[in-house]
Amino acid sequence: MNAAVVSRLLRTPGEIAADCRADRDMRSIAATSLGALALGAAVFGGVIGSYRGGIQIVYGAAKVPLAMMATLAVCVPAFHAIAAGLGRAFPIRTIVALVLAAAGRAALVLFALAPLLWLAFDQGLDYHRAVLASSIAYAGAGGAAFSVLVRGLGKGPHRALTAVAFAAIFFAVGGQTSWILRPYLIRPRTWEAAAHQAQSIPFVRGYEGSFADSLFQSSRSAYLYEDRDQRDTDQRDTDQRDSDRRDTDQRDRDQRDRDQRDRDRRRENAEEGSR
Repeated sequence: MNAAVVSRLLRTPGEIAADCRADRDMRSIAATSLGALALGAAVFGGVIGSYRGGIQIVYGAAKVPLAMMATLAVCVPAFHAIAAGLGRAFPIRTIVALVLAAAGRAALVLFALAPLLWLAFDQGLDYHRAVLASSIAYAGAGGAAFSVLVRGLGKGPHRALTAVAFAAIFFAVGGQTSWILRPYLIRPRTWEAAAHQAQSIPFVRGYEGSFADSLFQSSRSAYLYEDRDQRDTDQRDTDQRDSDRRDTDQRDRDQRDRDQRDRDRRRENAEEGSR
């Protein structure tokens, strides 16, 4: 990889986009972006796989770069057609270089976020929050990539419309491609069932809903679990207060019984003395 290009991808993405649009130094940009994609996405995928450990680290390190490459393969012709239809007839090589630069920048962001995500996993993040954290990191990398695409459009008519169309395709395809290649974190019940039956987790799971459905369900589950945990905590506090009150009442009764026995004993002693 070219260190200068890596630095420009991170610090001056506008210059990278302008070079792609002007057909300057595209070979170096494309090669460096591919290297950054392979490294950054593999490290991020490995961190995701570390949530369960073992072979899942290898699976994750393979699937995230694969998902990103599949996203590029789908988006390039779509971007080329949309740009041409909206009056921006870029050569296909320009679109390829621009998309690779965007993916390279996204992979570098994933590489930077990987230690933070690993630290969150290490602190005991539960499954649903782990899904949300990983999705947020992936979306943040997508935003970094999208900034390169927007800069690459340059000035001209229909710039905003083209950018919106690119964003819709990029995020929809990226999310769904990643979803197709799941599992990454692996659901707790799936992991426990596989361990109980001594079965291995498949590299790719069967079709089940979509990325949007999963994100909504994870958000809902995280909220419901948090609410349930709070209710459980409140119930435990109430039960503890009731137990303390019963203990106090029992001690008071025992003390009253002892006092009554003492009075009865003194009265009996007094009656015997008077006889």
